[in-house]
Amino acid sequence: MVPQPRSADQVRTAPGWVTAGGQMALRVLEPEPGTVLVEVTGELDLGTARRLDAVLQARLPARLDELVVDLSGVTFFSVAGLNSLLRARLLADAAGARLTVDAGGSRAVRRLFTLIPTDFDSVVNVRPVR
Repeated sequence: MVPQPRSADQVRTAPGWVTAGGQMALRVLEPEPGTVLVEVTGELDLGTARRLDAVLQARLPARLDELVVDLSGVTFFSVAGLNSLLRARLLADAAGARLTVDAGGSRAVRRLFTLIPTDFDSVVNVRPVR
């Protein structure tokens, strides 16, 4: 019997998307001058968080007003992903940019955010759920 693929195994392969270990895909857009949008889909865990770190670190030395991380397509979100966001916040502060996290409709991301014992919104600017 062949197991059915999980949703995170079906990584987007459209132009502009880059896979990270087959479990996560990333796409970087510049919707307007001074703003970079990083869209993430799939699983954000210990094995894929390093790729997100590399993408965010590569964008933050540039002149940015805002770096937006869209996690609405994330199906699994671990503490490693949370640590990536916290590191990105430190880099954004050092670069004089604002980091905004958009959890969108991702239940995995919203669940972890609700489990954090501190007010995460005071650490990272989280957009309200759409």
